[in-house]
Parts: sequence; structure tokens; C-alpha cells
Amino acid sequence: MSLLRRGFKTWCENAALGYRRELGLARFGALNPRLLASRLDVKVWTPDEVPGVPSAALRQLTEVDPFGWSAVTICLRDRAAIITNDRHLPERQNNSIAHELSHLILEHRPAQVFVSNTGQMMLSHYDRVQEEEADCLSGTLLVPRAALLHVLASGYDHARAAAHFVVTQDLLKMRINLTGVQRQLASRRRRSA
Repeated sequence: MSLLRRGFKTWCENAALGYRRELGLARFGALNPRLLASRLDVKVWTPDEVPGVPSAALRQLTEVDPFGWSAVTICLRDRAAIITNDRHLPERQNNSIAHELSHLILEHRPAQVFVSNTGQMMLSHYDRVQEEEADCLSGTLLVPRAALLHVLASGYDHARAAAHFVVTQDLLKMRINLTGVQRQLASRRRRSA
């Protein structure tokens, strides 16, 4: 069951088109989330670019458990920064960065950092509604419905469409399922046959 409020998906589609216009992107082209981050004045770092990270923490993130995390947003003074896992493929990083940007765009209350008595850092999590909202917006930013419909109608298979948008095939399939574009394309084919 979706936790999204009525009209939220439409708002996401409109927001995605608006950001694309602001960035001067082709309507059906790929969105580089790093470009959007720059436009929103959000710094994007890899772990080794973060100033002052203790070497033990850097080793944990990049060597001991490099695939146990994707991205995190931190606030530095009055500016947000996203730390992304550069061990992931670019397609996965794009989704992770877009997801974190979505939390910022939606003005979600950021996760909080807690330090245990043993000195271990732990992050709190966004609630389920905020995660679902960020998932919806990030997917829409990367693969808007109109662009997806255009690309699939142009004959792209799923692998080529995912490569076009620089997203994972899983994200592309999620967008196909959520938007209903396959039904629309099938209906077009039936009418033209």
C-alpha cells in the first residue's frame, strides 16, 4: 500500500520537468544528479574527499564495508553535502544522489548522527513516508514519465533505456511499473494495427 498523499506523483512529474528546464536539459535526455546538486548548492563528495574524516572511518567505508552503504546527507554550517559511495557503479550512484537530493528538495527532516559511548557513529533513519516520497521523486527526476514513454516508443529495449538515463535496470523497471507506460504503448499498438 502506497503511503504517498494524493497528487504527489503528479507533483513529482511537474517538479522533474521544472528542474530539467532550469538545467537546460533536453526533455527526453538524462539528468545528471551532480548537476542538479550544484544547481541546488549541494556539495557531492566521495568518502576520501570529505575534509577531516578519520582514517579509521575512511577505511571502514571504503575497504571494510564498501557495499554496506550508498549515500548520506550531512549538514555543514548552512550547506548540505552528500557523501556518495564511489565503489558503486555510476548508475547506482545517480540513484543514490538523486534520492538524497529528493530528501532535501522535499525538506525532510534530516537523519541525525548519534555517537555511542564506545565512539561508534550511528545514523537515525527517515520515516517510511519520507523514504517513499524520496524514492518517488528521485525515480521521477531520473526517469520522468514523458521521457520514458518517448524512449520506449522509439524502440529502446530496457537495457538501452536504462543506459540512456544512466540508471540501473531495476530503477527503470520500477518506473515502467509505476507509470503504466507499457499499457499505454500496448494500447497505441492495438489502435495502429
